[in-house]
Amino acid sequence: MLTLIADPCDEDAISFLRDNNIDILLKPAISPSLLLAEISKADALMVRSRTKVTKEVIEKGKNLKVVGRIGSGFDNIDVKTCREKGITIVNAPDANSQAVAELTVGLMIAYLRQLPRAITSMKESLWIKNEIWGQELSGKTIGILGYGHVGKRVEKILGAFGAKILIHSHKYQTATLREIFQKSDIITLHLSLNEKTRGCINKRLLSEMKSDSILVNLARGELIDEDALYETLSEKKIAGAILDVYWQEPLPPDSPWRKLDNCLLTPHIGASTKEALARASMIVAEDIVRVLKGEKPKNQV
Repeated sequence: MLTLIADPCDEDAISFLRDNNIDILLKPAISPSLLLAEISKADALMVRSRTKVTKEVIEKGKNLKVVGRIGSGFDNIDVKTCREKGITIVNAPDANSQAVAELTVGLMIAYLRQLPRAITSMKESLWIKNEIWGQELSGKTIGILGYGHVGKRVEKILGAFGAKILIHSHKYQTATLREIFQKSDIITLHLSLNEKTRGCINKRLLSEMKSDSILVNLARGELIDEDALYETLSEKKIAGAILDVYWQEPLPPDSPWRKLDNCLLTPHIGASTKEALARASMIVAEDIVRVLKGEKPKNQV
């Protein structure tokens, strides 16, 4: 049995696979073309969000029995083709949640307290103490869209700061979608990307936001109508946005998003902690072993 690891994976999970007599082909920065060349050898494939498991990849994986997503979202995997081919998909639904939740709140604080400007000014030998007046999370109304593992952790952390929380998801709501957009000082997205949610944050909803509010997205770029958000920000119809995910990744060097002065941007690092990688890698490795042994996995998509 051979597992092709196409993205970064924790060493303990790799050792676990080897201890279970599974050979490893470690290619954590594999290109799409090389993946197509190598996938026919693999019984299992492990990926994070970078690698796209397309129909072509799956069809060339003639020995492929299981695809493991080191993380929660699996929109980079052609689920339909996997199911047609009888290939099991496993993931680690809660492994990254704490990392994403912590960064979500951390970026909110960074934005409200103007930390990027403050830090940069000190590197530039400036002292702009009297120019930097921030805001507090305490007392803010924060709308959470999506109430899964991440959304619940964000709510818990924000509660400790004394924020007022509004929640809207398909299973649980404390406010309507319109109420969240009309009343929130900050709106943070924690939705899964699927055909129902793609582009759901549209021009109409954005127009409901308060002029001093901000939108936060650490989920998936395609949840938002890109043109509508760009227009909203460039015309200063809302105060700003915090983005860790984009419609095209990597974000091109000449992207107009890099030039907006009311955007705080990070390079899709929501789940990028050593702890999250260790948890997710091991959860997926354990399920890959189960599938290759003919057992039922714990986290099947």
